[in-house]
Amino acid sequence: MNLKFNFFISLLLIVIPIFAYTQQLNVGKDKIVKVNNRVITLRELEKEFKQRSKLPSLDGTPVTKKSVLQSMIDEELLRNDIKNKSIVVDENQLKTMLDQYKMLYTQEMTKDNPNFKFSEEEYRAYIQKEVELTYDKFEEKVKETIMVRQYIEKRCEKKLQDIFNRVYADSKLEEFYDANIKEFVAPRSVEIKHIFLKGVDYKGDPLPQSEKTIVKKRADDILKRLKAGENFDALCEMHSEDIESRDKVNPKTNKLDRGYLGSLYRNDDMARTIFGDDIINTLFNIQKGRFSEVLESKSGFHIFLVTDKQEQRIIPFAEAKPQIINYFKMADREKILRDEFTSLLKDLKSKANIEYYMNEYK
Repeated sequence: MNLKFNFFISLLLIVIPIFAYTQQLNVGKDKIVKVNNRVITLRELEKEFKQRSKLPSLDGTPVTKKSVLQSMIDEELLRNDIKNKSIVVDENQLKTMLDQYKMLYTQEMTKDNPNFKFSEEEYRAYIQKEVELTYDKFEEKVKETIMVRQYIEKRCEKKLQDIFNRVYADSKLEEFYDANIKEFVAPRSVEIKHIFLKGVDYKGDPLPQSEKTIVKKRADDILKRLKAGENFDALCEMHSEDIESRDKVNPKTNKLDRGYLGSLYRNDDMARTIFGDDIINTLFNIQKGRFSEVLESKSGFHIFLVTDKQEQRIIPFAEAKPQIINYFKMADREKILRDEFTSLLKDLKSKANIEYYMNEYK
């Protein structure tokens, strides 16, 4: 549990099935359960189980046919409950969950191949082949999951808002810190900024080689100006195409810090996916205050500035305190959402007509 960087699992607080097979099939002797007017068959369950078992479990629990069936029942009840509530999917939440799946996929592939490099095309082909869904259909199912999550969040909005003002006693925070001191070991890190020029089009596909050559020439010209003594921040403001970092406020100084990306760790899987191993290894070998040559990632060209370097160390309590408070708040938020989710399903099931035809799946 790395408190600073591994909160991503809390983004997936409400885990419902995202691969439900909703097409009505001919019902014969293999029907398992009837949920109101919807019959789920053994053939549907086997297809659903096969699909879900191809991807890592988001919450770490084993995937069984019985658990998949219960999830299919839950989804049927939830879908009917929210279909008339005019919920518009939150695109930021959608992107976050899609990115989490990509990261989980990368982690799984890296277990068998340490040199694995993420490819959007190969990832989509994996979804199509192994999960037996087109990527568009996969994305639609993720949208359904997000919509249910938004509905749950709306139902307990007041309780969630109260968390922001929640105060935790220092004694409780210190007790947690002491009990988990191994989790507060910060590995070696480099703090970086960058000037970025895109090497892909708006779809994320690589630019034609003739256009990439032009972009590379622009990056080389910027590097020459840096070497001649021009200001990094000024060149970043004028040329960087990473808008988010270009206009970034440094959280440590609360001041505008052009191109600021923060601290980078060698074991940061997301950073490895974005930049690749070669760039990360290069950055750890650059001295503080120096900038890199033009480096190419799968998304474009970078010129990095190393603003700080830290050796491995124990993070002191005063520095860790905001992280621990955030961890507690996220845990409280997760409990509220899970309790609301459980309460909603209990209510829906009490009102539904659920009839099992195979007792072993009850």
